[in-house]
Amino acid sequence: MFSYGLLGQRVAMSGVGEYGRTKSPSRSGLPERVTFPRGTTIFKQGEQADAAYILETGSVQIFKMITGKRIVIGQVQKWGLFGEMGLIDDSPRMASAYVTEDATCTVLSKESFSRMMDSAPDGMLLVIECLTRTLRSSGDDLAEARYRLSELERS
Repeated sequence: MFSYGLLGQRVAMSGVGEYGRTKSPSRSGLPERVTFPRGTTIFKQGEQADAAYILETGSVQIFKMITGKRIVIGQVQKWGLFGEMGLIDDSPRMASAYVTEDATCTVLSKESFSRMMDSAPDGMLLVIECLTRTLRSSGDDLAEARYRLSELERS
């Protein structure tokens, strides 16, 4: 299972405050922190992405639905960044995020992410988009393989 680790901490320490979503239109520079109770679905597979999340506390599971069956493809760890791929390529979410233990997240809005990418070196977005396509394909392959394995184990 893929584990989403310390990447989010690095993003957070690099100045997410100036990019994070704020509750007021003043753009105070403070990121929005949201607490999700256990059992909450933060986003669903197929939805349009409007934000990415950095897990500060708690636990979040990433899963795909394949022919009505829930296939876990990852577990987000503290400071893990998740939900970012839809911000990169404007594709629908490839998976769902489900809170398995009360979770507090820093929210990185799509607009904020775009501002971060505007300040990236030339060509960096192209590299990131290519990596995102590869990750999407790998995530689909992983979910399909896990689904087939679970079906074999049942028979």
